Amino acid sequence: MSMFKGLLIILLFISFKAFAQTPNIGFEDGTFNHWDCYVGQIDSITGNIRLARSIPVPNRHVLYGKESAGLKDGYGNFPFLCPNGSKYSVRLGNNSAGAQAERLSYTLTVPNRKSYSIVFNYAVVLEDPGHPVQEQPKFTAQIYDVTDDELISCPYFDFAASSTLPGFKLSATRGYKGDAIYYKDWSTATINLSRYVGKEIQIQFTTNDCARIFHFGYAYLDIIENNGNSITGNSYCEGQRNATLYAPNGFAGYEWYTADLKKLVGTGQSLTISPAPPDNTEYALKIFPYPGLGCVDTLYTTVKKIDEGFRMKVTDTINSCPGYPVDLMLPEITAGTTPGTTFSYFADSLGTRYLYNPDHIDTSGTYYIQGVNAEGCMNILPVRVNITAPAITVTDPEPVDFPTTVDLTKTFVHKPDITYTYFKDAAGLNEINNYTALKYGGTYYIKATSPQGCSQLAKVNVVIHPPPPYTIVAPNTFTPNNDGINDRFSITLNGTATFKTVKIYDRYGRLVYNSALRINYWDGTNKGRNLPPGVYYWVFDGFDDYNQLEISKAGSITLLR
Repeated sequence: MSMFKGLLIILLFISFKAFAQTPNIGFEDGTFNHWDCYVGQIDSITGNIRLARSIPVPNRHVLYGKESAGLKDGYGNFPFLCPNGSKYSVRLGNNSAGAQAERLSYTLTVPNRKSYSIVFNYAVVLEDPGHPVQEQPKFTAQIYDVTDDELISCPYFDFAASSTLPGFKLSATRGYKGDAIYYKDWSTATINLSRYVGKEIQIQFTTNDCARIFHFGYAYLDIIENNGNSITGNSYCEGQRNATLYAPNGFAGYEWYTADLKKLVGTGQSLTISPAPPDNTEYALKIFPYPGLGCVDTLYTTVKKIDEGFRMKVTDTINSCPGYPVDLMLPEITAGTTPGTTFSYFADSLGTRYLYNPDHIDTSGTYYIQGVNAEGCMNILPVRVNITAPAITVTDPEPVDFPTTVDLTKTFVHKPDITYTYFKDAAGLNEINNYTALKYGGTYYIKATSPQGCSQLAKVNVVIHPPPPYTIVAPNTFTPNNDGINDRFSITLNGTATFKTVKIYDRYGRLVYNSALRINYWDGTNKGRNLPPGVYYWVFDGFDDYNQLEISKAGSITLLR
């Protein structure tokens, strides 16, 4: 994505009825037909803008389609395409320096209606080089009464780059030579044209670079006709118990009234009517802008009952693991909803903060899916997304002395539905079988695994003091003369070890004695016959029970008679 400095304005027009006088006002033809394009310069001395009508100029009047979905501006992180599902957006201006200025304008005749307002959302980003105000990058939105040749005073936006603009924030991205960039997040204003019925009105949007060439401005513009109604939720289908009306986003206050404006029926951005009102019930909405950002306006809406059933279903909870984002657009998440329903995805229950990437949700939270069927019936339902690994907190066990063992299952608090496995290594590859009776100290690992397959590994340090080393003691002489003193040869085994066999050989390597019993002794005979005096050799075989090793030791014994 290109990084554009200067002025970013994203405008979303809502509530513009598709009268014959307003063809292609939302660029629905995929062209600039019926729009007037201008290009020009800002004067470096006076700060005045000189513009001349032109055909759409490449890189100064740019039309974006669905192929640009997902592209975002580098300052406020706004998408090129408005996230309300519209097909086209326009970029006004570019990222080339040169004191350039651009304009788009649209002329219409105000229709004869009880109430006629244009509602638009906008966001602004301004590079602030600190020039005098007449030389700064700007965004200007103006409405002209062409019939009477006068400027309509409300609303009139003339945002010149400044750190003191109301509602603006400092962007993390810097501009030319490190200059600050300030941006204003999505906001809303209205143009009430009800008292201009039959008159010719011209809407103008203008962006300009700074007068000193090096700082520039540009705009994204997206106009959407919404069949004359900026209030959504005003249709309900057979079987719905209530209806919820949603006001346009971005105003400081909202007051809902009966159609005659005599009775206040609610405040806030939404109004839930229960039970659902009779067909053709009309409501009025007063919207109050933030100071200096528009005018108080009154919108009207008529609630329609549709003789058509509408069913909206959304999965209650979706569980996933860190590193595996959730796709809210999967068909199974809205399975059971009336076929043909169109879905939109939001971060709030009012349906005002669009999710730019509903197919890549990587943060736990409650999100909202709005469904609208072909007849206009609407519902918005929550879905809870849990992206977590199971928590496990391990407490190292107290040190013990062998042969006391350690049970790893007692080193943490077990939680329902979590599976626990035990390993010798941090990679979780060498599983432990005797984890309830460990004989040896060391570092071990416990893995907690959720039903969704998410896992967390915790380390546990086990201290088991080893036993003293085993000893093997054997005499070097013995006198088998039946005097009761040193008459027998035996091997003494002490410690954590097992006696297996002892064998005795004569000097020629012939086996003269073999026993697998620890209590047996050699009396200096072989097959009942006394063996002659001399040097004999013994070989002991056993097993080290602590270190789990074979033992083999040999020595000599002198037989005396």
